[in-house]
Amino acid sequence: MVFKSLSRFRVFYILTFVLLVQTFSGVVFAQVVPPLITDRPDQTESATVIPRGLIQIETGYLFSRNSGLSTHEVPGTLLRLGLGLRTELRVGHDGVIGRKNSYGAGDSSIGFKLNLIDSSAGWRPEFAVLANTTLPTGDASYSSNNFDPNILLSFAHELSSNFSLGYNVGANWKSSSEKIDRDALFVYSLAFGRTINERIAAFLEVFGNRQINGLREKTTSVDGGLVFLLDDTFQVDIYVGRGIIGVADDVFFGAGVSLRLPY
Repeated sequence: MVFKSLSRFRVFYILTFVLLVQTFSGVVFAQVVPPLITDRPDQTESATVIPRGLIQIETGYLFSRNSGLSTHEVPGTLLRLGLGLRTELRVGHDGVIGRKNSYGAGDSSIGFKLNLIDSSAGWRPEFAVLANTTLPTGDASYSSNNFDPNILLSFAHELSSNFSLGYNVGANWKSSSEKIDRDALFVYSLAFGRTINERIAAFLEVFGNRQINGLREKTTSVDGGLVFLLDDTFQVDIYVGRGIIGVADDVFFGAGVSLRLPY
C-alpha cells in the first residue's frame, strides 16, 4: 500500500506542514529578509544561498511523458536551511511517483551549497558549488537503490536591471536496476531570466547531459515559464518544456510554490 510506504517520510511531511501553518499564520512576515531567490522551477540552480536563520521550502508537481509513458511526481520538495558562512544545507524528497496505475515513494537527497563569490563582486559572476547524494529511501520500483552523488558549479550574472543569466556545469552518477555500474554524466544548463515587473518574471532555458562512460548518449531539452512573487516570502511558478535531442522527455510541465520563514 502506498500509505504504508509513505509512513517512513511522515516526519518530513509533518515538518513541512507545520512550517506552512506558521507562515500563513502571519508570524514570519514581521522579519525583514533579503529578496526571495529559489532553485525552481528551472533546472539551473542559483548561486545564492539562504541566509543564516532562514529556511526555504520549494515544492511542486511535475508531469512528464516519454515514448507514451506518463509519469506524475508530487510533491517533489527541497528544504534549504541557512547555516551561515555562505553555506546552506539541502534536504530533498521526490515525493510520490505514479506510472501505469502504480504509485510509490521516490528517493530522498541531502547535500549543501557553498557560495564562493557573492553578487557584490562587480564584473565577476556570482559563483557557488553544490554537492549532494541521493538516499535510497524510496520504494523498490521507484528508487535507484543506491547512493548517487553529484557535484555542480553554479554561475550567475546580472546583465541589467531586467535581464539575468545563470548557468551550471557538473557531473552526476546515476544508478539503475538494469545496469550493474552507474552511468557517469556530464550535466549542463543555461537559463535567461527576464523581469517583467516587480512581481512577475519569466525564464527560457536549455539543459541536458552527456554520458561520460558507456555509449556516450546525450540528451537536450528546452523549457520556459513564469514566476509570480505574491509577497516577499511567497512565490508561485508554472513551466513547460520538451526534449529536442536524445531520449529526453517528449513533454513535461509543472507548477509549484516556494516560501521562506525563520527557524
